[in-house]
Amino acid sequence: MHPSLPSPSDSSSAVAPATAAATAIAARKFDGLRLIALLKFVKALLLIATSYGVHKLLDAARVERLYTWSATLNDDRLERKLLLRALTWIENLGAQRIQIVIAVTVAYTAVVLTEGIGLWLRRPWAEWLTVIATSSLIPFELWELITRPPGRKLAIVATLTLNLVVVWYLARLLRAAQARHLHATG
Repeated sequence: MHPSLPSPSDSSSAVAPATAAATAIAARKFDGLRLIALLKFVKALLLIATSYGVHKLLDAARVERLYTWSATLNDDRLERKLLLRALTWIENLGAQRIQIVIAVTVAYTAVVLTEGIGLWLRRPWAEWLTVIATSSLIPFELWELITRPPGRKLAIVATLTLNLVVVWYLARLLRAAQARHLHATG
């Protein structure tokens, strides 16, 4: 072989750094996976705040202060009505059920954080986990959409739409990755 011509082993070693560089650039790129990961991180923060707030409602003195404060609000204000409804609902739950709500919320927060971290790191298992977990919530959202009064459906419609878009996007990515894998091996 001529010394100035690259050998076959030289060409593969030249491609490897180029592929590694392309992979590193793609890892820094902000795309749909990173956007979904950020949404998962925001959701996790909201779940953590909810868990903390519900935990604080185990204190009977705090609930009593909220009732006292709500008495200072105007009777026809929406905030007072919502607060009283929430306090009544919480009191009817009892401490044991509140602890169960907290435990379920913390477990769900762990799943959401796992999804977010995995998506941020572009792990295929995280795409699968997110598709499965998000798809499992869609029937409940549809049920809420059907049973909720007409004037109170906007949040459910927004959540359902967002979850459908996330599932569609990730399913599309997974199918494309599977097609590339089949093409490379076949």
